[in-house]
Amino acid sequence: MIRLIRQRQLILPSRLIVRYSSSSSLKSTDSQITTDEILSENNPWSPSLEDDPVYIYEPNNIRRTKLPDNYRLSYNELYESPSYKHVSIMKRFTLSFSVIGLYGGKLLYESPQFDNLYSYLMVIGTLLPAVLVQYKSRDYVTRIFRLYDKSKPQTYENLVNDEQLIIEKLSFWGSKTYNELLKLTDNKNIKIDNDNKWYKPYSTWIEKTPKWARKFYVVDNIGGMKMDRVWGLIEKDSGINNGR
Repeated sequence: MIRLIRQRQLILPSRLIVRYSSSSSLKSTDSQITTDEILSENNPWSPSLEDDPVYIYEPNNIRRTKLPDNYRLSYNELYESPSYKHVSIMKRFTLSFSVIGLYGGKLLYESPQFDNLYSYLMVIGTLLPAVLVQYKSRDYVTRIFRLYDKSKPQTYENLVNDEQLIIEKLSFWGSKTYNELLKLTDNKNIKIDNDNKWYKPYSTWIEKTPKWARKFYVVDNIGGMKMDRVWGLIEKDSGINNGR
């Protein structure tokens, strides 16, 4: 009995460390199991959420930026994509398929029994799916969190005067996520993206300034009244009236 108690004391902290690490697994709201499919820095289940730093990637900057310590994530996400796991799998599968294709093309190129044309066709045929998936899903949003200022009371006036969202997107490899900051208060640059041609990446929102432009693919009718308010603000600035 004493030996069993000692073993449990040794095992329990390791489980806590895995679950509440700074880069935790993205866990769906309808699941009770934490998986290692997609790693995310945004962990609403962290016991130190009040003090966890929030990092973002700013436009035209390859290095991430830490937000001031007075900001924290909301306890629950406003939005969670219904198909982020499928998109992640597609990204990783097509990239792996491309690596295999490159190796197979190399073998065909070095083989005297095959013409070099077969090598080129194999490389192009295996690279094309990865290029298309990366291009079409580059603005795919996995989750959206509200950003709170801990130094101010959580009143409606304070939230409206400084309304900011953390937009979580999938990385190039599809195994991790990264954050972008979207300001809603007094931001007339964020609008509905109506330029949805078949040959362009999937996009529903666009934020355009004289220096840069960025897009977001967010599925409508998900997130309830809280997301309806966000959609309503963006639609109003776009000259659209859907009653939200």
